[in-house]
Amino acid sequence: MKIFANLSALKYKCAYNTLLYINKNNSRTKQYKEEGFKLLAGKVEKLPDEIAFRPKFIKQSSCIKVFDKLYLFISKANLKKPASEKFDALFHEIGHWLHFQDMPNLTERRHIWADADIEKIKHDVSEYAASAQDGREFVAEVFKGLVKGKIYDDYIMSLYKRLNGPKVNNTLECNI
Repeated sequence: MKIFANLSALKYKCAYNTLLYINKNNSRTKQYKEEGFKLLAGKVEKLPDEIAFRPKFIKQSSCIKVFDKLYLFISKANLKKPASEKFDALFHEIGHWLHFQDMPNLTERRHIWADADIEKIKHDVSEYAASAQDGREFVAEVFKGLVKGKIYDDYIMSLYKRLNGPKVNNTLECNI
């Protein structure tokens, strides 16, 4: 099992570093990162140093934790989205990136999630927020909403806090 974990870690490290190298002089990805991080500045305590941009035919963005390393991948397909959606994947994945640094263990997350009102979550947050059985997608989706200025009721925010959702300073406006 340890060999598989080490191979998986090597796979993500190589993919991440390769994509960073390929895009190091890409003005469009640099601009996207600068604009996205500017929208997040002051709203969160820290941001990743780098983002690896996947080719646009790979639509999925992701944040992956392997051992103590975090890899943030954003699809270039997001670069051409309308302004209102352009940074949704970035905000969602940054939510994962921050959550991974203070996430309760899987047993605790499943215990918290077992009592969650899934229909309310689907209605108030998103269908995708209810897709994982441990609340991790819920946290990332609520984080995205908070960054964009959405206000959630006490139930949603209480669940978010119980799952150690990252703190968002909403005194600053997000102009998207």
